[in-house]
Amino acid sequence: MRHRRHRQQPLPPLSRTGRRVAWGADPPLALPTPLSLAISAALLPLLPLLPLLPLLPLLPLLLLAAGAASAQTSASVTLSSDYRWRGESLSDGRAAPQLVINYDSAAGWYAGAQLAGVRPRERDDAQLIAYAGLARRLASGWSWEAGASATAYRRDHAGDYQEGFVGLAGERFSARLYLAPRYLGRELRTAYIELNGFHPLQDGLKLIAHLGLLQPLSQGAGEQQRSNADLRLGVEATLGDASLQLAWLARTRKQQRPSSAAPSYAAPAYAAPTYAAPSYTNDPAPNALVLSLSYSF
Repeated sequence: MRHRRHRQQPLPPLSRTGRRVAWGADPPLALPTPLSLAISAALLPLLPLLPLLPLLPLLPLLLLAAGAASAQTSASVTLSSDYRWRGESLSDGRAAPQLVINYDSAAGWYAGAQLAGVRPRERDDAQLIAYAGLARRLASGWSWEAGASATAYRRDHAGDYQEGFVGLAGERFSARLYLAPRYLGRELRTAYIELNGFHPLQDGLKLIAHLGLLQPLSQGAGEQQRSNADLRLGVEATLGDASLQLAWLARTRKQQRPSSAAPSYAAPAYAAPTYAAPSYTNDPAPNALVLSLSYSF
């Protein structure tokens, strides 16, 4: 889930060339720019994900409740060389697009969704994460938040699950705690805590860091679960509304099933192997270098 990006209120209308024009003016036609062509190419892989859009009822409900006059709406599109969620590759180590839409009200309520192309078990699928919550600023300058999220897959709904979360954020640091009663749709309660931070350098550059820990709070049927940690270290360059990030990601290695244990062919397809951390994929690579290009609008 991406952090919300506060933007200014909408300005007067723009022409197709990006120049501001008066109402009724007839702007000249312009050829597509290299940037617009790149954005269009990144959006094309998201077209098969459009059937998931009806699963976003939270956004219009909150828009009506809070009123659009004082609202801030933002969106971003990202193309990553490998889409990783909590340390695991959900795109089978391949490039994948993500689309994020976020809404903030003046009262502190917010809602949004992330749509991503995934390939968890060598089969194309789509992941939708919808979230909503309330954020308030403290007198110290820090802010707290509380909310809930729902993760769903277009084809394999066996891995759908919901989480509640609370968080604390400062100028360069944030922390969140997620609690799931049925992680990955299984009889398994989990807690996930993440710490995020960045350090500005110069000329639009900054260092970024993320540390997460997934801790099972119960044991699945016939399985011995263990905790799983993930790490992200990288550098990000920002130029206007575009950003380029290069990051090294690592996670705890999955433990293999003991050789004396007989394989279980009755386990659901989405179940994690015995003695492994809760997982939705068969991703064997614990480390990866990921390049991401994002554009916000």
